[in-house]
Amino acid sequence: MIPDALCILLSMLVLNSPSQINANEETTAAYIQTVGKAGYIEDLVLPGNELIAKPLQQESAIVVRIIQSIPHGDGFRYKLQYHGLEPGNFDLRKWLERKDGGSTETIPPIEVKIESLLPPGQIEPNALETGWIPRLGGYRNVVIGVCILWVTVLLVLIFGGRQSPVSKPPETQPESLADLLKSRLDAVQNKEMPETQYAELERMLFAFWRRRLGLESTDTAEALRAIHQDPTAGPLMKQLEEWIHNPNGDKQVDLAALLNPLRSIPASEI
Repeated sequence: MIPDALCILLSMLVLNSPSQINANEETTAAYIQTVGKAGYIEDLVLPGNELIAKPLQQESAIVVRIIQSIPHGDGFRYKLQYHGLEPGNFDLRKWLERKDGGSTETIPPIEVKIESLLPPGQIEPNALETGWIPRLGGYRNVVIGVCILWVTVLLVLIFGGRQSPVSKPPETQPESLADLLKSRLDAVQNKEMPETQYAELERMLFAFWRRRLGLESTDTAEALRAIHQDPTAGPLMKQLEEWIHNPNGDKQVDLAALLNPLRSIPASEI
């Protein structure tokens, strides 16, 4: 009886061992996010001196920001934010470096997976949905109303019997793109705009610069890189992304200086 029982026990151990190993392998998973959407990794403890994000390169497929770093034992506890510009599997270590320039060989892998939301064979995003953005051009109605009022007042002065010459009021100058965006960017800078409108404003400006720079036939990731490198569009887009995606970012940015390059662009082009 004893030898038979031992044989049965050994057989059960042999049969169960492979399935246990496979189960452990299946539990290993990377952080998963979709293209263009911000992903977050919180309470990530990494050994060694403090890490910072590397400067953005033209060929970068991932944009990584360190939102928070707190000393933790012989290392730091981090909160990371990452944006995938194209689908694939990536190790975020490639976009990190030591603040003091030291080696990063002791950092364990930080694997993320970026998935595409586009259907198979589709290479361009769907058309943007209509929201409050088209109302940005409503200043035209204001200008028309002012002109009608001005003409009415002029006719009253001419036919009302007044002998004194009528001085022509100064012509209304058309608004620039800087004037049009100032109040909305000021609300973003001071965190006074509803969060639901952040993405709409960011998509609107991306679509505008893509059209103005002739990048409509360029894929989304390449168009974003080109916009970031443009001397007029780049500073504004980078700062807007910093305000939206980094809640602890610098609030003391000179908004007037940031908008100054846009004063030569008519608001009617938006």
